[in-house]
Amino acid sequence: MFALAHGFTIRVISSRRLEWSAGYQHATEKYSPQVGLDAKDNLTNYIAGMPFPLIDISDPKAATKIAYNWHMGPVMPDDFSLAPWSSNAYAAAASNPSEIVAKRDGDFQCDHFTFLRFTHRSEVDPRPTLGTNPMGAEWKARCDDWSVTALGAEDGEGAGIWVRYLDPATADEFFNFDEMSRRIRRGAVGAGAVGPGCRNCHQPYWAYALPKTEDYEYRLLGTTTILASLSATEEPARIARSGDGYSLTQEPFELRHAYVIEMRPRFGDQSLTTIIDIDSEIYVWLAAQFYKSGAETAVAIPLWRMRPAREGGNLFALAGSFYVPRGAGSLFRSLVPAHQKFQQEIDTGQTSAAAFVPATLSR
Repeated sequence: MFALAHGFTIRVISSRRLEWSAGYQHATEKYSPQVGLDAKDNLTNYIAGMPFPLIDISDPKAATKIAYNWHMGPVMPDDFSLAPWSSNAYAAAASNPSEIVAKRDGDFQCDHFTFLRFTHRSEVDPRPTLGTNPMGAEWKARCDDWSVTALGAEDGEGAGIWVRYLDPATADEFFNFDEMSRRIRRGAVGAGAVGPGCRNCHQPYWAYALPKTEDYEYRLLGTTTILASLSATEEPARIARSGDGYSLTQEPFELRHAYVIEMRPRFGDQSLTTIIDIDSEIYVWLAAQFYKSGAETAVAIPLWRMRPAREGGNLFALAGSFYVPRGAGSLFRSLVPAHQKFQQEIDTGQTSAAAFVPATLSR
């Protein structure tokens, strides 16, 4: 409703079946019969593909299985590169609610974001595992030349590498290079990363570097039918330059069947709750509502775009999104590829593991 009130238009198209990539489909057929959950709801015998392709909503573990399908779904690339990506703030112009103006204070930008999956690979050789993987990493993500614009001044914050481990009990780690001290610092990343600060700045957080499944408890609230954008025509989607400012555009939407799940952190601030609509066919998220102590704090809507996979079927890329904090008037955030010229590549096989060695951050 927020976007529609400020000039965004929806073009409703016919619903259709969406094909996974051929590599992902093959991995699902080969490995899913052996996958299960242990007594702590951790995955067992998972190699690649969809862990639980058949969901019975009467299953007491249905919510947890849906969450694993989301986090290990066909949207997850083997490698990914985006240069640059940014999170930008906008608001409706006071004189015209359909005219969008930039709010530069609080903009975030990463000059180059790269992502590499070390296990569960289904698109690019070697599959399903990359090398010997002595760290036991599931994936690593790197941001080079991270900067924040605040109060009209740009503040450089260096570079960093985020590591997700296969061990359910091992917290994510972040290796940060500080430009001022010229040192690399190592720290844990906990479930608190789902908080407002990270949602504001980190577009890939809800696309590729997804929350660690084992850090949350899940509850299936039901199913729903929702209008969702899975074949955006533009990239970035839903916002374009218009004269001296911006305007919201038109994108295709279709009716999709979705699971509605609630996720709550097992550790940290347990007053944070997120309700997510997950597509029941390709397991991307279609909408999210964020709560603190029962009060809604923000809503988010993604716009996805399909790309042809090398071996047939489709890859899915996040083309844009709306993130609307409550109580901020007409302010919203754009968690999308940069609005300037950018280059986005998925599953090329050109991303090297050597780029994710923390010592390279200081070069």
